[in-house]
Amino acid sequence: MFSYNDLQVIDVVARRGSFSAAAEELHRVPSAISYTVRAIEERLAVDLFVRLHRQVQLTPAGAYFVEEARGLLKQMEQLKLQTQRVANGWSHSVSVALDTVVRDSRVNTLVRDFYRQFPDMELHLTMEVFNGVWDAWQTDGLTLRLVRRQPCR
Repeated sequence: MFSYNDLQVIDVVARRGSFSAAAEELHRVPSAISYTVRAIEERLAVDLFVRLHRQVQLTPAGAYFVEEARGLLKQMEQLKLQTQRVANGWSHSVSVALDTVVRDSRVNTLVRDFYRQFPDMELHLTMEVFNGVWDAWQTDGLTLRLVRRQPCR
């Protein structure tokens, strides 16, 4: 219903308070900004802005629309970023096998630190005994394995 460009124009007009200031920021002519806003208002059948002498103010409906539009713009940017990450080999999930000799307190710290760094990723943990971690690495397509290192002699 609305393009990224439409939502961006409304956001900038609301932030800057005028069509000419929005046009300057978006590198367009004021008439193009005015036309876009009017077209959106016609599709919605509501006024988003009260037009004053050289400024605009949001109507209550406009304030609601801008708040929602900003959320959508943010989601669209996240979608673009995540898609680019996936194209570059980034995954939304990580599978980790841990040997049971890894202390629970250390696992809890690792999980907490992981989600602090990667809040949007899914973490799949499995606890394995004996050679289970190595077997899982070879057969289950794990992303990472954590095992106890043999003591140096």
